[in-house]
Amino acid sequence: MKVTVLGSQGAIPKVGLFSSSLILNVCSTNILIDCCEGAQFQLRKNKIKLSKIEIILISHAHGDHYFGLIGLISTFSLMKRDKKLTLFCPLSVLKILQAHLKFSNMNLGYELEMKVLNNHTIIKILENNQFSIYAFPLKHSIYTNGFLIREKEKKRKLILEKALEKNIDKIYYNKLTKKENVINNDGVEINYIDVTKPGKKPRAFAYCSDTAYFDELINYIKGVDLLYCETTFLKKDKEKAAITLHSTTLDAAKLAKKGGVKKLLIGHFSSRYDDNNDFITEVSTIFEDVIISEEGKKIEV
Repeated sequence: MKVTVLGSQGAIPKVGLFSSSLILNVCSTNILIDCCEGAQFQLRKNKIKLSKIEIILISHAHGDHYFGLIGLISTFSLMKRDKKLTLFCPLSVLKILQAHLKFSNMNLGYELEMKVLNNHTIIKILENNQFSIYAFPLKHSIYTNGFLIREKEKKRKLILEKALEKNIDKIYYNKLTKKENVINNDGVEINYIDVTKPGKKPRAFAYCSDTAYFDELINYIKGVDLLYCETTFLKKDKEKAAITLHSTTLDAAKLAKKGGVKKLLIGHFSSRYDDNNDFITEVSTIFEDVIISEEGKKIEV
């Protein structure tokens, strides 16, 4: 699981910087989470193939989180994409996209599956053999979702010397890693636990887009390996954060600490601040394992 930051800023990006957007690669699948203006440029700059993006998650209908979507979907068509693309977004974003496709008379050359998010509690929106995606409600000025991506449990690893010791035919090795007992060459049933060990621990990533802090959020992100949480404001502007329903540095730090997450990634910085290192300084007073969003930064989860 790897995160690539495409944009670190809030609604007003600075020169050379971009609004919030990132790519999550999980089990060789690229998921684009929010799509800022200029996302295509950032994807190319970071050598992420557009054809490899299979899923797009849009948190809400504020422009800094989806203004790049129409251009990206159009480019997919111009590049003769033939692979299915699945988009999860609020109804408002879906209607805007549908209007563009209609009035531009654009006929996409690929299947675009658009799924509306209208949940008011945490729900599973996608599941395959490798991972699951959940959407959960945030507290913002308009309908907004956060996302949780959790890997499925990995196959167990065979302990070869024990398998040989138990006189197990190699044709059964794969079954053992799938938690299936087998019969050895002596006609004895062998428990998979005796000849395998747990595989790599499944990892989890949570994305909290624009939101004010609220206690229920802790349950949605509890124990994840990496939490992205917006920190639009420093603590001195907590009143502004409360009015606009955004998070401060201390809100994000408190969420990470109470949620028992392993690492915290912060972003969506207001353009009013000159030094983003102040965000790290403030968060670290409560939660130490913090990473600051920077365009092009790659984080292994």
